[in-house]
Amino acid sequence: MLDSLTVLIKDNKITQVAKEISFPNEYNIIDGTGQYLIPGLVDTHAHLHRSKNDLLLYLANGVTHIANNNSESDNLILKWRKEANEGALSPKIYIAAGGMSSKKGLIQRIKTLFGDAIKYNTPTQARRAVRKFKSQGYDAIKSYNPNTEVHFALTDEAEKQGIPVIGHLPPSVGLEDFYNSGQSQLAHVEEITKSTIKEFGGMWSDNSEEYLKYLKTNADQIAIKLKEKNIVVSSTLWIIESIPKQNFDIDNFLKTIELEYQNPGQIEGSQLAKGWLPGNNSYENMAIKNSAEQIKNHKLFWKTYVHAMHIMIKALIKNGVTVTAGTDSNGPGVVAGFSLLDELESLNRCGLTESQVLYAATVAPAQWMQSNAGKVEIGRRADLILLTKNPLEDIKNTRTINAVITNGKYLDRITLDKILLSIRLANNNSRKINIDKFLN
Repeated sequence: MLDSLTVLIKDNKITQVAKEISFPNEYNIIDGTGQYLIPGLVDTHAHLHRSKNDLLLYLANGVTHIANNNSESDNLILKWRKEANEGALSPKIYIAAGGMSSKKGLIQRIKTLFGDAIKYNTPTQARRAVRKFKSQGYDAIKSYNPNTEVHFALTDEAEKQGIPVIGHLPPSVGLEDFYNSGQSQLAHVEEITKSTIKEFGGMWSDNSEEYLKYLKTNADQIAIKLKEKNIVVSSTLWIIESIPKQNFDIDNFLKTIELEYQNPGQIEGSQLAKGWLPGNNSYENMAIKNSAEQIKNHKLFWKTYVHAMHIMIKALIKNGVTVTAGTDSNGPGVVAGFSLLDELESLNRCGLTESQVLYAATVAPAQWMQSNAGKVEIGRRADLILLTKNPLEDIKNTRTINAVITNGKYLDRITLDKILLSIRLANNNSRKINIDKFLN
């Protein structure tokens, strides 16, 4: 960390970084004495839906760049990205088209109409889709659950078109074929643990220790192969840690998150979509109505699963794999913006140093997305956060946001608080279900 520097910003770019700078009087001076300036944070696994307020929630939490991992049938997110590029108040948006999957049948076609993964069942369809999405301006193609032929058609055509393939590890492909598939990013560390459980033969409560030994034995070799192929991995650790809590203690879990800022439509759900509240939460385990033995076994499964995530993340970092901070925002319990700060703390508890965590949320994702941000240096996009406490001493200090600079726009603490208040009031005005019992 460098001490007592002045940063000069002009035309949304950092133009000077030095101890002594002379500048004209027309510059606005922001006194950061005793504070800490870091690059804006990046969430590399976000899900924008139809609540534009999410864009403001990201900024209010210092997240100045997001990778959106789903597209909308009406290209809504492309429209938001265009507005952001033209100066609208928003984080910079990287958009993946998809997710791309393979499944036939009427029910699946109906699900696709309501936002489920887009289905392509033949290599020809997949190649045509890659060319279409490339022409529409998407930044990447998201692989979700295609069959093997479709997946390799996606990656082959994407390479020809010069657009990366990111996303899941399709169960039909498996780890060994995945390394050579041409996909350049995994959207979850969890994709690795799911695959290793499958290769192990399945994990249950009575063989959990054996599975963990198996993973510890193989984790380094998996990481080495990912590193050799330059495959980037998004973390999404906090959401996995939250699932056991949502499984068995949903009421108390909801009291620990910033529920009042989440779009009410998503919280409440509908007849066609699960929400976040008790009785309609997709992670809530109805096994609480079953035997004590079933509950015990299920809790042990999730404890093992979370432990496996920690083992794998440590192996990735140890072996130099690029890990980027991501949250799976707007999944149950994962509030846009706030959840990235939760993710940073989860990564720190998992064993990453404060410096490694900040790297995973700034430099590494900017490099992955080929974005001119991620560092406080001359020529970079002016995406910055001013903190009142040192994040290298405690990663929780990333929450001490005094101001955010996004694409050169300065948002002080008063402005950020007004943004948060306006979102909270708007949500309250459109709420159909009272959530007061979940608010502290």
